Amino acid sequence: MNILFVCAGLGGGGAEKVAVNLANTMSSKGEHVTIYYRPGGEAQNYKISPAVTLVRAYGYGLVKRIFNLKKLIDKSFFDAVISFTDTPNIDAYIALKLSRKKAVFIPTIHTNLAARDSKIKKSYYFYLIRHLHIRACDFADKIVAVSDGGKQSLLDYYNLTDSKATTIYNPVIADSEELACKYRNNNKEKIRLVAAGRLTKAKNYYLMIDSFSVVKDRFDKEVFLDIYGEGELKDDLQKYIDLNCLNESVQLKGFSEDLAAVFSQSDLFVFSSDWEGFGNVIVEALCAGIPVISTDCASGPREILADGKFGRLVPVGNVDAFSAAIEEEVNNPLFFSQNELRKHLENFREETVAQKYIDLVTHVKSDQA
Repeated sequence: MNILFVCAGLGGGGAEKVAVNLANTMSSKGEHVTIYYRPGGEAQNYKISPAVTLVRAYGYGLVKRIFNLKKLIDKSFFDAVISFTDTPNIDAYIALKLSRKKAVFIPTIHTNLAARDSKIKKSYYFYLIRHLHIRACDFADKIVAVSDGGKQSLLDYYNLTDSKATTIYNPVIADSEELACKYRNNNKEKIRLVAAGRLTKAKNYYLMIDSFSVVKDRFDKEVFLDIYGEGELKDDLQKYIDLNCLNESVQLKGFSEDLAAVFSQSDLFVFSSDWEGFGNVIVEALCAGIPVISTDCASGPREILADGKFGRLVPVGNVDAFSAAIEEEVNNPLFFSQNELRKHLENFREETVAQKYIDLVTHVKSDQA
């Protein structure tokens, strides 16, 4: 099949990583994948297979971007157009409406839309984008949400029928990657916490830093927190770290291409989001064999951690609960069957997920025939 991915960029976001992993795996299975991405979102942070065709949009602005996408669709025969996050979903929707060609349209949802929008300042632009995104989802042949919680939020928030959407988890684990059996830290005098993700409001790193501060004061041992990622809150977070006199124990490490290596040197993974679509990095932490503490946010972590079986879930926004969970994990680690975890993680393997997308496109095309 000939499949077009439409992305905001390829510079480091979670949805973009999903697109790259899917493209690489699909191409290895004999599918031809083209990724169309915006200027400024350069393909510098992810390894992309040479079998994947990259098309960089030229020119800036919504109209030029959509017009260029329409031209690409018109001159090619794509079996399916799969788009990643709101604005690319809208771009693909309008381009397909304007195009002479027909293709299966599958927009993907990577966050809990209702939870996210409840935190956004409303403006005419917000309502315009929301209206266009609803139209795009309604126009879609099938919508993919990356968690059951995100799917249900989408259906309720946009007033869509149950049959309109399906859940396919993110492809996080490479086919060759095995579950690591990391030994617990026996050095009780030094504990290293690690976090990873974009430095954005949704991730609520302030809660994480506040919880770390509580733990640091209570523990009679050295405690460190390394935060990996880039984002618009980087400067504000650094100021907050400095203000709380934590700059010797809390470090903003920037983007890492090899989180598995980072996790292998860490003792505990912490995740403090107020809302999510999925939480790729939680899967990566589990695969690396590192204990996980996460907020029980909408949506993703509860499904990844199997209702708390494979990691600790704490209420959103609760510093006391988060710090207490860190202490409890250090002093009384949560144990579970590694075989059960290995079986659970198969749901997030690249081969498994890519095949689900291929099967979905095939099924929709069959229904349309």
